[in-house]
Amino acid sequence: MSRPTILLGEPDVAPAARAALERVGEVVDFGGRADFAQRLPLADAIVVGLELRLDAHLLARAERLRAIATRTSQLRHLDLTEVERRGIAVLSIEPGAGPLRETTSTAEAAFALLLGLLRNLPWAFDAIKAERWERVRYGGHELRGRTIGLVGFGRLGRMVAGYATSFGMRVLAHDPYVAAAEIAAAGAEPVTLDALLGDSDVVSIHCTWSDETRGLIGARELGLMRPTAVLVNTARGEITDEAALLDALERGAIAGAAVDTLADERPDGSHLVGNPLVGYAREHENLIVLPHLGGATVEATARTQLFICERLAAWLEEHA
Repeated sequence: MSRPTILLGEPDVAPAARAALERVGEVVDFGGRADFAQRLPLADAIVVGLELRLDAHLLARAERLRAIATRTSQLRHLDLTEVERRGIAVLSIEPGAGPLRETTSTAEAAFALLLGLLRNLPWAFDAIKAERWERVRYGGHELRGRTIGLVGFGRLGRMVAGYATSFGMRVLAHDPYVAAAEIAAAGAEPVTLDALLGDSDVVSIHCTWSDETRGLIGARELGLMRPTAVLVNTARGEITDEAALLDALERGAIAGAAVDTLADERPDGSHLVGNPLVGYAREHENLIVLPHLGGATVEATARTQLFICERLAAWLEEHA
């Protein structure tokens, strides 16, 4: 029986991950979006990340496709209706499992956003590039003695709690799926969501996206925050009502926000065109928007690539 053809859906794959695939099949490089689409009819399996959207149009070209391996814990970049209709296997990384347990990238990004926002780093750097020296204007605020409220106290929330404690911050946490005693044992104060919003100088979102958490932070919740407080979101854009966030920023109901993710993200960045939050950020110095960099570090990418490629290799051997 011929070896399966495995088509890569991203340009750079760690050597160890590639070696795992080459053990069981013929690996075809990405080569760019046009080349990828052209090579889809050859593919028995595909390896992708968030950078490529496999919609029904692309999947229709992959007539031989039996498996999609994605190094993500969510699947919004896949047309799951079409995948299910055709019986294509989907291999992913379960939230909090495998390589994610030792991956700190998103937690570090949350803290980087917090520091950047409170110390005005993006705008101070812009001033330097414009040859303006404005120390007083951009001095910012210390973290020590402030209160951070963590919405979600799973793997990432606990990491951020540790960082915050190291900075001398008081830590509040709300998570209906974690016992209060467990939260307290981890060094945080268990509170209701309303209490967290009202008592925090920083609200940082770390809950899992689901129908239950869609729009969790809306106009009412933002209205509970202090006008001096800031919001950090490295989870999913859909967890925050972006229209309500924009309104809160425009009215000065909160002092600022830093988001690593926007609602309805597209790998080609088309969701940025005409986006009201992006437009606001162009003109104001209290909103940071990043292109979902949380888990995009070199280390996290290599770790998740190796995990998912080894999983795909095992699947292909089992289903030879």
